[in-house]
Amino acid sequence: MAGNDASVIERLRKPEYTGENRCTPCTIVNVGIAAVASALAWVVAARAIGEAAAGGLGVGLFAACLGIIYLWGYLIPGTPTLTKRYLPNRVLALFDKHPLDDQHSEEEPFDAVERKEAERRNAVDPEQFLLGANVVAPCEREDDLCLSDEFADRLEDHTERFRSSEPDAETFADLFDADPESVAVEDRDHPAVEIRNRVRKWPSDGALIADVAADRALRDQSDDWTAVPLEQRLKILESLRSFRQTCPLCSGGVELGTDTVESCCRSYEVATASCLDCGETLLEFDPSAIDAAAEKEAV
Repeated sequence: MAGNDASVIERLRKPEYTGENRCTPCTIVNVGIAAVASALAWVVAARAIGEAAAGGLGVGLFAACLGIIYLWGYLIPGTPTLTKRYLPNRVLALFDKHPLDDQHSEEEPFDAVERKEAERRNAVDPEQFLLGANVVAPCEREDDLCLSDEFADRLEDHTERFRSSEPDAETFADLFDADPESVAVEDRDHPAVEIRNRVRKWPSDGALIADVAADRALRDQSDDWTAVPLEQRLKILESLRSFRQTCPLCSGGVELGTDTVESCCRSYEVATASCLDCGETLLEFDPSAIDAAAEKEAV
């Protein structure tokens, strides 16, 4: 019986607007509509059948509306489209959830504050750290930074290793400062592992190889690498993907470009680094988010 109930619910559910694809602003708007409609129903019904009976009607109507919103993601047809079209982009961005975003577990407020404070104390200037460790150096033919020859050789050695054999639990444990027993590989469209109740993801196998190879190369290159706070190390590894001139997975060229990303709440342009031969996405980021972060730091 319970199995039949579950199958009925799954048939009624609209996955394109629920679960990971649920649009939070749409849900808020529709719950508000449901609350107003239920209150109006109570006011009208109270005159005809009395306040007590009308109260039950209002509560029942509100519960039914919540059920529809839970199953469909909306109450009024067209709300997801209208929300994307008319709500300001800065509002949608507050609720945005990209398919590759990390999923966080519950964390005690005290632990979160303590962790943030430790990260702040031990944070490094990424560019200065990479220059000091001879990971990057001024390019020979342009006014920019490139991987140093020494680090590029180390990186290629580790890339070749992980290209021929997948990262194991110990590799992930080293990457995230965890015990191998706490690592669980997720069965998803993109590479993902769960470590200490937090899911970590990559846009492709090539991006995963790039990160684990760079982490091993940095451990060889600098004794200070593991002293950098974990979250900052992960951001540095992600940024190093943009220095790749050959694909970590298929050895072809890497092309910089743009793409349109569909998230739960909006569509927006992202800058990308992709492999020409096999189509692997190594990196994608929202340039406007980087500009906003830079402005915030400047203030």
